[in-house]
Amino acid sequence: MPKVSVLIPVYNVEKYIRRCLASIQQQSLSDIEIVVVNDATPDNSMAIVRELAQSDSRIKILEHEKNMGLMWTRKTGYKVATGDYVTFCDSDDYLPLDALETLYVEAVKSGADVVAGNYTYITGSGVKISAKNTLPYGNGPVAVYKAMLRREFRHNVWGKMFKTSLLQNYDYQTYEHFTNGEDGCLFYQIVQHSNEIVQIEKSVYYYMQNTESSTQKRLNENAIRSICNLNQMRVRTISAYPELRRDLNGCITNILCGLYAQGYHRDAKLRESIHDCGLDAYVSWGHIVRYLDYMTFLKVYLVNIVKPF
Repeated sequence: MPKVSVLIPVYNVEKYIRRCLASIQQQSLSDIEIVVVNDATPDNSMAIVRELAQSDSRIKILEHEKNMGLMWTRKTGYKVATGDYVTFCDSDDYLPLDALETLYVEAVKSGADVVAGNYTYITGSGVKISAKNTLPYGNGPVAVYKAMLRREFRHNVWGKMFKTSLLQNYDYQTYEHFTNGEDGCLFYQIVQHSNEIVQIEKSVYYYMQNTESSTQKRLNENAIRSICNLNQMRVRTISAYPELRRDLNGCITNILCGLYAQGYHRDAKLRESIHDCGLDAYVSWGHIVRYLDYMTFLKVYLVNIVKPF
């Protein structure tokens, strides 16, 4: 049984997959399995994966008959992982060479369910920007949720290491073709079942700016729906903790009103998605007055009241 399973979803990443896999194959921690899930990619990504797999038995390939989206593809991978721990790497990103060892050593030492590191954001021009996660309120679910709602701790699943049992022992709600907020929708559910999550200071992930990524494009209707589903998941998971109600209200109100400020209610059925996900209260005047930050309020006012005239 390997110490760590590294899960890599593949779809339209022919330009990046060799770099991603090389960074994992060369890790200082070599007792790993590399689980590559082909999400019915139409390009030559898998030809590169198969070429590398011929000389590295640690690479295991799983196939989807049709495209299912990132969230479902990750689930396909973690359900068959055989390592003691699981970590995720998006195929257009890559890892520092000691990333897995750093996370694994801390996971074993601390006994935590999840170990999170910092990460390095690399712009399209190659500029590296250090980015930090913090857990200032503690390591249990309430403390972690609070840090997430206040944007002090990212809800991404990459840059973290999970006990495999934490992923395999629970049936997390999973959406097909989820295009925005896939990480958050899974991680908010994971936190519910975690006893302890720890944060280390070292950067363990290189996050590449990819202008072709869904996060870099104007949001379409499916993306708007995905964002609303993520906020619906926030409500489901955090409503069990009354002490977090104010943070929850503020977080969701600012996110949804931010979409209004960008004009998405005009071309992406934002109001319909908000209603279908049971989030109407978060864009009510009561919430706006109580929770909306000033700059977002000003943008909403200018876009929806001043601009039409």
